Amino acid sequence: MIHLDIRTAGEKDVEKMVEIYNHYVRKTTVTFNTEEADTCQFLETFYADEEYYTLKALCEEDRIIGFCSLNPFNKKEAYRRSAYVSVYLLPEFTGRGFGKKALLYLEETASSKNVHSLIALICTENERSCGFFEKHGYRRVGELKQAGEKFGRLLDVVYYQKII
Repeated sequence: MIHLDIRTAGEKDVEKMVEIYNHYVRKTTVTFNTEEADTCQFLETFYADEEYYTLKALCEEDRIIGFCSLNPFNKKEAYRRSAYVSVYLLPEFTGRGFGKKALLYLEETASSKNVHSLIALICTENERSCGFFEKHGYRRVGELKQAGEKFGRLLDVVYYQKII
């Protein structure tokens, strides 16, 4: 059985979370950021206000293995009950149940914050991410052709949504 501690991140935790995120920036199309983030940029992207935003460190035995977040889908008031979900894990911790626990945590947190619609935006070539969200009840609800460019390639993205 896996043990995952989901906690508010301290300053040293955030540094490790930035390292994990920057791995995905450098090597993958999991994020469409093309330049590595520093701590300030990371926090601007994933955290602003605990009332609505959620950023948590994912830990196994005091080791930061990833992070998860809820962020507003859109800043307009009419969208206040919709949020993006994100889960990032060190590559060696994927496929072991940690992502599922983090996603369930985000869904419970969203519900407690009166969020009704959860949305994931995924590059179509990230089949594992698409499969992960489908497995957990998210439906593919839209596709944008050649919406992003990374590593010299035009890439498609899909929206997944779950009503909670």
